[in-house]
Amino acid sequence: MVAWLRRSPAVCVTFVVLVVAGGGLMVAHHPQRVAVRSGAAIRAVMHNGDVAQQLRRTGWDRVEVSPLDAQLERVGFYRQGRIVFEVALDQTGKVAHAYEYASRVVPYGNPLAYEPPIVIGLGVLFVLMAGVAPLRRLRNLDVAALLTFVASVILLQRRYVGGSVLSALPALAYLTVRCTLAAFGSAGRGPDSTPLYEKLTPGWTESERVRLLRILLGSLALVFVMVGVSSTAAVDVVYAVMEGATKLLHGVLPYGHMPGDVVHGDTYPVLSYLLYTPLAAISPVGSMWDSVDVALGVAVLAALSVAAAAFRFSAGPRWRGARRSPAAESKGLRAALVWLSFPPLLITVSTGTTDVVLGAMLVFAVVLWRVPAASAAVLAAAGWFKLAPFALVPVWLAPLRGRRLVSAAAAIIGVSAAMLALLITVGGVSGLQAMAHALAYQFQRGSPQSPWAALGLLSLQPFAQASVLALIAGACVRLRRDPALATRERMAAVAAAVLLGLQLSADYWAFLYLVWVVPLMALSVLSDSAPVVAAEAAQRAGSPVPLLLPAAMR
Repeated sequence: MVAWLRRSPAVCVTFVVLVVAGGGLMVAHHPQRVAVRSGAAIRAVMHNGDVAQQLRRTGWDRVEVSPLDAQLERVGFYRQGRIVFEVALDQTGKVAHAYEYASRVVPYGNPLAYEPPIVIGLGVLFVLMAGVAPLRRLRNLDVAALLTFVASVILLQRRYVGGSVLSALPALAYLTVRCTLAAFGSAGRGPDSTPLYEKLTPGWTESERVRLLRILLGSLALVFVMVGVSSTAAVDVVYAVMEGATKLLHGVLPYGHMPGDVVHGDTYPVLSYLLYTPLAAISPVGSMWDSVDVALGVAVLAALSVAAAAFRFSAGPRWRGARRSPAAESKGLRAALVWLSFPPLLITVSTGTTDVVLGAMLVFAVVLWRVPAASAAVLAAAGWFKLAPFALVPVWLAPLRGRRLVSAAAAIIGVSAAMLALLITVGGVSGLQAMAHALAYQFQRGSPQSPWAALGLLSLQPFAQASVLALIAGACVRLRRDPALATRERMAAVAAAVLLGLQLSADYWAFLYLVWVVPLMALSVLSDSAPVVAAEAAQRAGSPVPLLLPAAMR
């Protein structure tokens, strides 16, 4: 037994962290207490004249009361399983926010992006670009799993909140395991396969295929621009960052100073607001009545920049100004189209959400992996933009040695020091505490869009969170012992696995978060060259080709 543990330290560490963290989190876990008792909360809503009048028009038949946080209570009204109205009450029973869903065509984003012909057309293009022949290949199962997220989009559009989350769980769980295996599994070439696009165009030359792919990519980019910037229903997140950016321009930290029209609009790290200050200078935002049209363009630009990065990553560099071969260009164009044709992406971009920007940051961190300082700096910036990427920092540092490790660590410290300096300069030492207090909401929020609330298994959520910690710990040990594994494709896969795990174990999930991981999958499990490049890298390093999990975690 001892000898086996010595041969498999990553498995040992994974198991120990799972047991210890799982036990600790289970003991520390306490259900959020309601701010107002259910009966009193419902009566308070009914006694509010304006809200009661709106409720009568909805024809609701069921009500649910749950904590939003320690100060706010959520009262949701449903009709035939579909949410129609939602109210947030403070501890005194006063209505803090009220939102009617029944009158909205879509939850957020451009209604055009939800149209069945567009969703179906994008889905068909996604299959053509990402699928392979023969059909009995694992990659096609990955493609099918990603397409199932369309059901989550449709259910949320129809206001089936719990169903939207539950429909995504099988794919989230499968893709977490799949990306983990891709990160630490066999590096050899799998069974022979042919891209489906090439299989369906057998009589075409490579140049003819490239010509059509260019037309498709240009047309799709134009669609993203038109649908994205013309959206009439931006998500509340973009209002929050624009309002916070406007505050920063006036020398005020957003934490504790945000308008009340967005619930907890100050719950993001400071870089979320700082990056939008140039836009706020052009078009200041003080409430949800103001325009955020300029911010919609940021999401479009971020999506197109990811497509450009995917093209460059897959097609490879051009040496000494030489033109790429048609085969290389075809591969790059298909990688870009895999990303842009993912059906939920167009909807996500049309909401203006900052999640698309985060997806771009994560992709650039992977693309820059061979320059550790630059890659680590981008990853740190992503963490200061939204918290989740900080979970990747130990994985990023684990395979590095010597000067590469020092430079990467210094880059992370430098970015973090700059953000801390900004907080202290604008808000004083108390600004640090104010941000920490605001960010705490992300760890204590309650929502019907939680996988665990939808399943009615909140008591098991700490075990899922411990599993993510165990995955990170095992990955760090595995990469530390065998740095040759740390190719860009594998780092993209392990990053996707960790982020998917975080989404599975979180208090809140929406299909908008898929844009964190889909581009990383486009660079790893959906990449034509990933297995070959990984094998070659391991051979150049003189390392044996690793075996499949669990033996790979040795």
